[in-house]
Amino acid sequence: MPRVTALVTAYNEQARIGSALDSLFAQSFDDFEVLVVDDGSEDDTPAILAALRDPRLRVIHAGRLGRGGALALGLQEARGDYVAILDADDAAYPERLARQAAFLDAHPDVAWLGCGEERCDTQRGEHAIRIYPQDDAAIRAMAARCIPYSHSGVMLRRAIVAEGLNYDPWQSCLIDFDLFLRVASRHRVANLPEPLVLRRLRDDSFFQSRFRRRAQNRALARMQADAVRRFALPARFHLFPLARLGYDLVPDRAKRLLRRMAGLRERILPAA
Repeated sequence: MPRVTALVTAYNEQARIGSALDSLFAQSFDDFEVLVVDDGSEDDTPAILAALRDPRLRVIHAGRLGRGGALALGLQEARGDYVAILDADDAAYPERLARQAAFLDAHPDVAWLGCGEERCDTQRGEHAIRIYPQDDAAIRAMAARCIPYSHSGVMLRRAIVAEGLNYDPWQSCLIDFDLFLRVASRHRVANLPEPLVLRRLRDDSFFQSRFRRRAQNRALARMQADAVRRFALPARFHLFPLARLGYDLVPDRAKRLLRRMAGLRERILPAA
């Protein structure tokens, strides 16, 4: 069995899935499989996958399950001890799997491990490096303010499935944050301090096309409040979910300041 499963879910990603898979096949780490769950794509994604001959690739054509269902199936069917998530329109840096697997080997109490990200945001015209807090307590505290990790840079232990922890197929948005809150309620979590993934935020992505900003922030505010309760954070932390309800009205420049105040470290890069 491979030590790591790199899990990619895809729905109509013909323009981007090739580069995502290329970034995985180019990893310095060699004990892994790539599992793609094709979530009922209606474009050329299935044909692109069928044309690939790399023996590390395994494809499940699942029909249309939705994002949560596809992730849940992928985590259930993964063979590796560790499962590395990568969105079909993102890319992994060459050292990503090696660095994260080594950390989890050395820290058996950590079940969810993120990393920093290079972030290309075409919605706001921003290109930046974003670094998240590294230790468990700081990550839990940030969960009341904002999402404290990059989902496309997460590696988690497959053993959590045996505990009944998996993505919720019925969760319509913030699917990963819902799982994070449940995992972090039982296990330690961490982030690596360097960027190991290129993340692309687009208006036509699944999350952005299904959930406009105001609806996103309402859903996020509810989960932030849940984080305050789950992690027994001080009562004053309930102010952050309330503030989230007005976040979409804040100018983008002011949002950068708010993110810094929340504990996110960002370095603006030249436009990609």
